[in-house]
Amino acid sequence: MAVSIQLQHELKERLASLTDALGGDLPVDEAVLDALPRGTKSVSAHSYGVSAWSFTAKVSGLDAEDRPIEFFMKYVARDLGGAQLKGEFTGMTELHRAAPNLVPKPIAWGQLKTAAPATFFILVEFKEFAPGLPNPVKLGSRLAAMHQNTESPDAKFGFHLQTYDGARIQDVTQQDKWTPFFSNLLAEAYRQDVQANGLWPELDVVYNRVQSHLIPRLIGALEGDGRCVTPVLIHGDLWDGNICNDAETGDPWIFDCATYYAHNEMELGIWRAERHQLKAKIYRREYLRHYEASEPEDEWEDRILLYSAKTNFMFSVCFPGGAPSRKVVFNDMLYLIQKYVPWEEDSEVRSQLSQL
Repeated sequence: MAVSIQLQHELKERLASLTDALGGDLPVDEAVLDALPRGTKSVSAHSYGVSAWSFTAKVSGLDAEDRPIEFFMKYVARDLGGAQLKGEFTGMTELHRAAPNLVPKPIAWGQLKTAAPATFFILVEFKEFAPGLPNPVKLGSRLAAMHQNTESPDAKFGFHLQTYDGARIQDVTQQDKWTPFFSNLLAEAYRQDVQANGLWPELDVVYNRVQSHLIPRLIGALEGDGRCVTPVLIHGDLWDGNICNDAETGDPWIFDCATYYAHNEMELGIWRAERHQLKAKIYRREYLRHYEASEPEDEWEDRILLYSAKTNFMFSVCFPGGAPSRKVVFNDMLYLIQKYVPWEEDSEVRSQLSQL
C-alpha cells in the first residue's frame, strides 16, 4: 500500500507541474469528454481543491443549450485508482439515490486513454462550497433520512464491491450479522496499524480482549434478546473534511465516501475522534432527534466510542510513528474493557496494565 500511495504523490506532482506550465489549465482526456453528458462542449479543466493523495480538478463547459455546466473530477493512478474509484462511484450513486439533497450526483468513472501509468477518474456534479462547519440541525436530519432511505438488497452487512477508507482498503466482506462484520472490519484496521507502526505489546493484549470479550458483549448486545440490527448504507468516512456547505444555500453536502452497509450508529464513530471538529455533542444529539439510539440505549455512547477505534486505527496507519490516535485507541479500549469485561482481580494482565 505504501508503494501505491507513493505513486499517487508522483502523479499529483506531474499533473501539478503540467498545470503550472499551462497557466493552471489541464488537458481534458478523451475518456473524460466521452463521459460528459451528451451535448457538452467548450470543455476545459483546471486544478481545483486539495487532496492528500489524489489530484483534483474542476471541469467547465457548456451544455447542449449553451448554459454553463461544471463538474468535479478526481484522478487516482494504477490498480488503486481502478478499484478505489469504482467503489466510490458505486457507493456515491447509491447514496445519492437515497439522499439527493445531501450527496452530489456522480456522473461517471473510468480510465484515461492517454495517461501513463494507467490513471482513473471520477466525475461528480460540481458544488460551490463556503467555509465553515455544517449546520448541525440540517446535517443531523438529512443524514438520518439518508440512513432511513437505504436498504441492503440482500439484507447483508458490507458491500458487494471493495471500497476504501481514503486510500486504505477496508474489510467490507459481506456478513449476515453485524457483530462478526464489525469484528472483521476492526481486525483489518488493526492489521494495517501493526504493519505500519509495529507491534505494541500492551495494545495487542487490549485489542485481543476487545475481540474475544468486548465486541461479543457490547456489540453483541445489539443482536441479543431477540433484537436485530438492520443494515443501512453509510458514508463511512464522514469527518469534517468530507462535508461542506453550499455557498448559496448553506446546506450541507457530503462526498469522498467509504461506503458499506452497517449499523447506522457506525457512521457517528468518527465524530468521537478528538482531532475532528464534528466531535461537538450537538451533532450526535441532532442526529438522535431523527434516528433513535438502538437498544440497549444506555450503552449508545460506549458503542460509538468503540466504533471510533476503526477510524483512529486508519488515521494511525497514515502517519506511522507520529499519530496520537494509536494511544487514544488504547485508552478508549482499556476504559471499555474495565467497564464491561474486566480481567479478574488477580490477573497478571490487569496488574501490568494498571501500572501504565
